[in-house]
Amino acid sequence: MSQSNQNFIDQFPKHIRIISMGDSLYHYARVISNTRFGHLPAMIAYCKAASDVQDCLAFCKAHTFPFRIRSGGHQHEGMSSGNGVLIIDLSEMDTIEYLDHDHAWISSGKQLGKVYSALEARGQIIPGGGCQSVNVGGLTQGGGWGPSIRKYGMTCDSVLEFEIVLADGTIAYPSATHLPDLFWALKGGGGGNFGVVTKFKFKLSSLGEVTTSFSLLWTERNEAIKALKIWTVLHADLTALDPALSTACGMMIADPKGANLPEGHLSAVHSRMGGLFYGSKDALLALLKKHFGDLIPEESGFVSLLEKKHHPSNKKNLASQKETFSLSRHQSVVSEFVNPTTPMYNPTVLHDRCGDRNLRVLPDAPASTCDRPHPHKVTSGFPKASTVQEHHALVEAIYEYLGRTCFYSDVSRYMSFHCLGGAVTHHPEQRAFAFPTKPYLLQIQCWWDDAGNAFTNEERNKTYVHWVVDFRKNLLPHIENAFINFVDKSLVPHPETPAGRLDLLEMYYGANFKKLREIKKNYDTDNLFDFEMSIPQDKK
Repeated sequence: MSQSNQNFIDQFPKHIRIISMGDSLYHYARVISNTRFGHLPAMIAYCKAASDVQDCLAFCKAHTFPFRIRSGGHQHEGMSSGNGVLIIDLSEMDTIEYLDHDHAWISSGKQLGKVYSALEARGQIIPGGGCQSVNVGGLTQGGGWGPSIRKYGMTCDSVLEFEIVLADGTIAYPSATHLPDLFWALKGGGGGNFGVVTKFKFKLSSLGEVTTSFSLLWTERNEAIKALKIWTVLHADLTALDPALSTACGMMIADPKGANLPEGHLSAVHSRMGGLFYGSKDALLALLKKHFGDLIPEESGFVSLLEKKHHPSNKKNLASQKETFSLSRHQSVVSEFVNPTTPMYNPTVLHDRCGDRNLRVLPDAPASTCDRPHPHKVTSGFPKASTVQEHHALVEAIYEYLGRTCFYSDVSRYMSFHCLGGAVTHHPEQRAFAFPTKPYLLQIQCWWDDAGNAFTNEERNKTYVHWVVDFRKNLLPHIENAFINFVDKSLVPHPETPAGRLDLLEMYYGANFKKLREIKKNYDTDNLFDFEMSIPQDKK
C-alpha cells in the first residue's frame, strides 16, 4: 500500500472497511462483472449504512477525490469502477426490512436471487430482473426488466420511496408527495446521477396460487424464424396478450454441423423462448397453443416446464417447500436458457469458410452470464416497426446477420428479445423510462472467457466488441434508441466530448432528457456525481 493511500485511509472512520492496492484481497475486491475492463481503483470502501456513504462523499469532496458507486458491479460499460477512484461499495447493505405484509425496505446491495427466495417464502415477489446475481440498486434505478414485467410493470414501478444521500450530504426520502421530481427521476433515470440510493421502499406483489415457468427451443430454420415473427407481431398490440405472461426470446448462432444452411450462411441459427406465467400449466399451454399453434410441442417437447404452487411459509409446509424447485432457481434456469452461454452442441472444428482467428480460445463459452464475471459487450434498441411486414423484416435481418457469423463454441453471440406492453403502459408519466409504448426491447449480447482468463487477449476483446457494434449498425434501418440498463457508450462517434455525450444520452432518455437535466441541476449543483455517461446539468 502506498503511503498516500494509507494517509487517506487514516482519515476514514474506523468502522468503514477499506481495501486498497497492496492489500491481499485487493484484486478480488476490484473485480466487476465485465472483466473486459481491468480498472485499478485506489480504494474500495464497504458501506453498511447511509451514514457511511455520507462519510465517503465528505471525504471525496474534501480531497477532490474521484469516486464511483458500486451496488453489484453489473454496469456493462464498467462505469461502477475506474482507475484511481474510490469505489463506494454498497454490497454489504443487503437487508430486507418488512414494514407490514405488503411493504418492505430493500437495501441497494441486496442480491436479487436472495430477494426472490425471501419473498417467495411469503408468497410474494417484486418485478425484478432475470439475473439472480444482480443487486437491487442499479437494476431499479435503470427501470428494471424482468419476467413479471407485463403483470406488475418495471422494477421501479413498485418503489414507493427512496432513501438517498444527496450531493450536499443530506439523507432524503423522495416519494410521490415529497420531492416528487426527484422521485420521478430515480424511477428509470439511471444509477448514480442524482445521489447514492441506499434503499428502496417496495410494494410487494402476490405470486398468486400458482405460477408456471417454461423454456422452448426451435432448431429448424423455418420454425426458428416463424416463432420470432409470431412473437414480435403478438406483442405489437400492447394489450392483446394476457398480461399474466411475460417472455423473452433469443435468436443465436449455433453449430452448423449437420444443418442445411441457406446460401452464404456460415452457421445455423436457433430460436429460444422462456418465460413466467401467473397461472397453471394447463392454462399456459392453452395460451401458447392459441398464439403459436403447431410450434408448441406436447409437454415432453419442452426444454423445461414447471408449475409451482405458492403458500406463505409456516411450520406445517416449510419442510415440503425445501423439497421443491424454488421459483427463484427456475427463473434463473429460464434466464440462462434464453441467454445461452453453455452451448447445447458439441464443440465444432473451425471450418474452412471461417478461417483461423489466430486467437487463443477456450474449449467452451462461459457457463452463465450471471454466475461470475466475464468479459462481454452488449447493446440495445427498440423496434421502429409499426406494421406486420416491418416486424417480420426485422426478424429476417437479425436471422440473416447471425447466419453469416461464424459459430465458435468458446463464445456466445446472440440477440435477445424482451417483451414489453401490459403493465408497462400503465401510468408512464410516473417514471423516467421514455419508451412505454414500444412493444419489445432488443439486446445484442456477446460473452466470452471467464474471470480466470480475464485481461489476457486484447485482440480477442476488440474482435467481439466490433461484432456487437457492427451488428447494431447493420440493424439501424429497423431499430432506434436504447435502454439504460443495457448500456453501451459506442452508439455515437465521440461520446467522450460534451456534444457526443448529449447525443448519446438522448438515445437513452428520449423526450425526458431535458427534464432530467433540470432535476440534476436542482439536486447536484456542483455536478459531484460525474462519470462517463452521467447526466450533465442543464446550465441554462
